[in-house]
Amino acid sequence: MTVPIVQISEVAVVVSDLDRSVRFYTEVLGMALWERERDHATVRCGNGFIGLWLPGAWALKTPGGQTLALDGGCRQHFNFWINNSDGEAALANLKKQGVTFYGPRYNKKGELHIDFEDPDGHLLEYWGRDSFGAPGEKGDDV
Repeated sequence: MTVPIVQISEVAVVVSDLDRSVRFYTEVLGMALWERERDHATVRCGNGFIGLWLPGAWALKTPGGQTLALDGGCRQHFNFWINNSDGEAALANLKKQGVTFYGPRYNKKGELHIDFEDPDGHLLEYWGRDSFGAPGEKGDDV
């Protein structure tokens, strides 16, 4: 039997400059700093978190003695749900902050999509829509 997942609690992203990334996620995107350590920081994103990790800072020792670590070296992509009515303000803020962005574009439902880059080139996206429905619902609005 599977256990229902309520939501994503954290997305971990490897960054090259922790101070620069903390400034971007807090000052440009307006997320609250939840925790800050020497080699990582966590920012609040809605009901979840984004972990900003220096290369190799997150590591796990396996029972066989191997080390599994987040080393970076590849782009990530994740998007942020915003209210569709906030799309113009989101775009204006990206422009004001000098953030590289692509769009806006709209899907057939009129939902806004603005793709943009964080300081390490990770592809982020604002997805403007009114709701996603209740967890577990499937259908037209998901």
